[in-house]
Amino acid sequence: MSGVEPAHSHRQEGRKMSDKFRIEHEGPLPAVPEQVWLAVTRDSEAWLMPSEPMKDTAIVWDPPYRCVAREQSGDWFHQIEFQIEARDGGSYIRYVHSGVFEDDWDTQYDGARKHTGFYMHTLAEYLKHFQGRPYRHVEVHAPPTSATAAGLQPVRTALGIHDTTEPGGTLVAALPTIGEVEAVLDFHNEYFIGLRTSDALYRFFGRNFFGAPVVLGAYQYGAQDVALETVADEWTGWLADVFGGAA
Repeated sequence: MSGVEPAHSHRQEGRKMSDKFRIEHEGPLPAVPEQVWLAVTRDSEAWLMPSEPMKDTAIVWDPPYRCVAREQSGDWFHQIEFQIEARDGGSYIRYVHSGVFEDDWDTQYDGARKHTGFYMHTLAEYLKHFQGRPYRHVEVHAPPTSATAAGLQPVRTALGIHDTTEPGGTLVAALPTIGEVEAVLDFHNEYFIGLRTSDALYRFFGRNFFGAPVVLGAYQYGAQDVALETVADEWTGWLADVFGGAA
């Protein structure tokens, strides 16, 4: 795992369904501020998900050190803040996610808090191994049968992950479109699995814990021989086989 610290969070006592939340995360990153800035403000699809450029909703824009993006409608708001500073040949990042959850507050809060650490770890992996390379991203949902307490266990079995497999260790897994490949298990806990190959990051999200199916995010870097639609189709079939449900 990266050196990024776990997420911290704050919520009000006696909260209501529309109470504000605040999730904080900080730690070192293996890239200089200018590289981190591009990753978080322009190239989020390379490690997170497609999104509108942060500058479109920025209320603070101070490259490469601080940006705050905010969307608001009445009492509802959603805000993301990145503070970046140079440190020890790399960077140190402070991330704050705040806003209002209007429905199913506890589930949304728990999911956002747990996802934050995994996202920041993935950012560190991208910056260390792949930043600056061409990228593409596909997101694939497992069938509804994956939204159970068993969670990611069928994925662990299919990938050959055992109780003794430690994060940072290597394994050989048979993956769609590429067959058997040596991969680093760069992240592994109850909720998430992260694999890194020589040209890709594969992220498995155990969203069954938050009332939704398991999701795969595949981030591929450099020239690719297989069409992205084929990648999505083959992963969809793989997940359907793993969870025994219709694709």
